[in-house]
Formats: sequence, structure tokens, C-alpha cells
Amino acid sequence: MTHAPATLQRSLRAARPALALLRAAVALGLGAWLAGAAAHTPDPPATALAQPAPLSPASVLAPNDVSRAAPGTTTATAAVPAQRVQLRGDAATPALTAYWFLPREGATPRALPVVVALHGCGGLLSARPSREGTPGAAVTDKTDVAPLLQQRYREYAHWLTERGYAVLMPDSFSARGRPQGICSEPIDTRGSDDRTRRADTLAALRWVAQQPAVDTARIVLLGWSNGAQAVLATVDASRPWPTGTPQVERAVAFYPGCKRAVQQHDFRLRAPLLLLIGGADDWTPATRCAMLQSAVQARQPDARFRLEIYPGAYHGFDGTSELHIRRDVPAGMRKAQGVTVGGDAVARVAALAQLDSWLASPDP
Repeated sequence: MTHAPATLQRSLRAARPALALLRAAVALGLGAWLAGAAAHTPDPPATALAQPAPLSPASVLAPNDVSRAAPGTTTATAAVPAQRVQLRGDAATPALTAYWFLPREGATPRALPVVVALHGCGGLLSARPSREGTPGAAVTDKTDVAPLLQQRYREYAHWLTERGYAVLMPDSFSARGRPQGICSEPIDTRGSDDRTRRADTLAALRWVAQQPAVDTARIVLLGWSNGAQAVLATVDASRPWPTGTPQVERAVAFYPGCKRAVQQHDFRLRAPLLLLIGGADDWTPATRCAMLQSAVQARQPDARFRLEIYPGAYHGFDGTSELHIRRDVPAGMRKAQGVTVGGDAVARVAALAQLDSWLASPDP
């Protein structure tokens, strides 16, 4: 009996390594479970697009002599002012309204890089604009019309202007009598297809080239969903490029429908492309975009086509809305039960980091 305590102590010392391994295994298992849960948890509505910043160092634009605004000159929640401008159309393209955002005073760039941003099938305008953004309100040269736009586009404009970019957002649908979008309309009655949206984009590029203090060698084309399809159509090198239209330096497409481009057997890129899409997207499947990448790289071995697929993420993953089923999408564009739309917190942060890196890279 006098040796029992010593024996017990030796037994406990011998068991310590096993206990440590057990604790580590439990911690790793719990961590993996939490990570998996987070990947499928919608981003809370309170999170703003401008919040996960800065995603890159303050000198991200230094190689091109464009800097961020000085610290303290703005806040993450401050509104980004915009001007409403008119884009001249041609015989087949009506004059379009567009919204022009400039970096705040203090950025003092030598020449502004520009992002031309193309909205999705839901249109550019908010269905419930704030009081100062009421469509019937008088507009002067100093009126801020940003409140007219959907929150997603206002937040992206903020995010981009904070990085030293001017931003132009053309409205492709209001001039065609569909200010609230075309998502629920059959394709053959929409009155807007890849050709019309490409023409709108070219008009926007020509308008940008006429603006003072703009670097026309640094124009980025960015689009979401239906607007991302317009990005693909615009940077398709198999289509003629109009004289007097500045070239796109690089392009970004968030969850486009790639089916039409895949079916176009001579589709090629005239600019580097970053395509971001959810692996679970049941509206614009990622598999088709992977097919497009393979086809382009087979035709153009030197093409810079970067495809980022976010596992478990759905259409609109870079937003903050909760996952929900849309049943108003035409039957030919969805499964029987509808399409899934909504934000993904993990994919959202990862995509913004990829976008930040893509924009900052001197050679994407």
C-alpha cells in the first residue's frame, strides 16, 4: 500500500502524451466542423462590402503612381458621391444613363485608372431609393445620385474608389423601359442580349476615354452575372473592335453564364480575364466556365484566363443576403424548384482578396 501513490504517479506521467494527443484531435475536429459550418453560413446583413479592408497594402497601386486616400480622410461607412451622366448611343443603341464615381480628394493621382462596372439582370437601380435618391428629385451638377443605386453597386464603388479607381456604372435597362431588371423575363422577350450589352459597354469605354485625368491604358471591365456575360462578349477577340474605342487592360467576371461562349467555337480573349464563380451555383454552373477556360487555353496557349471556383458557394456569393430560392426565373434557365441565390461569408472574403490581388498585379 505504501507504493500505491508512486505507482499512480508513474501511470499518470505515462498517460500524459496520450491525453495531449486526444486533446489535439478534439480541437482539430472541432475546428474543422466550425470551418465547414462557416463556409455555408450566409454573411450577416450588417457586414458591408467595404468592411474587410484593407485587403492589400497601402502601396498596392504604387507601381502606377496612384495612391489611396490619406489615412483619416474618409471612413469605411462614408457614402461615396456619384454624378449622373449620359452616354451617347448610336443608331442601334439608345443614349444611356450612367453613374460616375471619383476617388475622394486626397488620393491625388497623376492619372486615374478606371473600372467600367456592368450590373446584373436585376438592373442597377434600387427598388427603394433613399429620400435623397428619389428618381423625381431635381438633379444638379453637385447632386449625389449614388443613393439611386442598389447597395451592392454602391459598396463596390466605395471599395474601388478607396483603391484609387474611378468607376463608371452604365444602366443598360432603364433606357429600354426595364429599370428594375429582366431576370424574370424569357430570353427572347428581354430586348437586351449579349450584343446590346456589348454595344452599351463600348459606348461606356468611349465616354471614359473623353474624360480628363483618366489613364486609358488602365481600363478594367467588371461585371456580375448578366453583366459578366457582357464582359465575356466584350473581350471576345473573335468580334471586331470599333475604331476609336480604348482597349480593356484586364477584365473580371463574377458568376457569368458561360454556355453561349462555350458554344461559340472561335471564342478567344483580347484581355486577361479573372472569372469567379461558386461551385454550387445552380443558375450559371461553374462546369461550363471550366469548359470555357479549357477551350480558350487550347486555342490560345498564352491566354491569361484565371478561374476561381469557391466550393459550396451559390450565385451572388459576394453579397450579404441570406440564401434563398428564386422561383421567378424562366423555366428554361433553371431547375424545376428554382435557383439558389445568396451570400457566402468565406467565399466573399476570398473573392475580394483575389480581386484586390488581380487589380494590383502589374502582370495578371
